[in-house]
Amino acid sequence: MMNQIINGWQPRSDTEMMAIAKQAVEVLPVLGNGEELKTKAQLFKALGDETRLKIIGILKIQEACLCELVEGLEVPSSTLTHHLQILERGGVVKSRKEKKFTIFSLVQDPRFDMYLASIVD
Repeated sequence: MMNQIINGWQPRSDTEMMAIAKQAVEVLPVLGNGEELKTKAQLFKALGDETRLKIIGILKIQEACLCELVEGLEVPSSTLTHHLQILERGGVVKSRKEKKFTIFSLVQDPRFDMYLASIVD
């Protein structure tokens, strides 16, 4: 019954939609776990932007500070700060202080290699 095409479209009842929503949780169990779902959504949000993918590409090669990323990407620092915050919330990037610099690097997680491989193909 999944992906069933209905001729003469009629909106489903509230009861039907509640049953479909319950089926969705059975098919994708993460939908039933609020905290895990939030974490996954933040990860996909982090990976869902061209500038953020470029940042990831640079950090895949070498860690960098904000000023280096500004130079390498030719993007204003305020814009990069916003993107780096999203990447940190998504668990993709981590930062550390070195004197007056904040150094950004990729979180070491084998899942990221799988996600990143999908954009190479």
